[in-house]
Amino acid sequence: MLFLPAFKSIFIVLVTAMVIAASPSLAQASPLDDARSAGYVGERPDGYVGVVDPNAPADVKALVDKVNAQRRTKYEELAIEQSVPVEQVGAVTAEKIIGELLQPGWYFMDAAGNWVQR
Repeated sequence: MLFLPAFKSIFIVLVTAMVIAASPSLAQASPLDDARSAGYVGERPDGYVGVVDPNAPADVKALVDKVNAQRRTKYEELAIEQSVPVEQVGAVTAEKIIGELLQPGWYFMDAAGNWVQR
């Protein structure tokens, strides 16, 4: 039973990450999805959004900053609540977003740092 508290924390983070990934306030459903569909932005493995196309319009780059700030705030809150590193919350959320929410044609960053289209 020594592993139960750690497992419980990770499980709670996973469940919370699914909620975050589906949350319109954090995902910026319409503007972010539009930027993803245009190929301007993608999901990074650390749970943040990145600019795929360096020629993306300024409003898209501002959107990336806004979404990342919102995510960072939520990740920090969850990390404190669950007593886990904030990086773990971001990584778990990234797995959920990349694995379950990205549509065909949208980008994500692979482990080697390359942008890959789903």
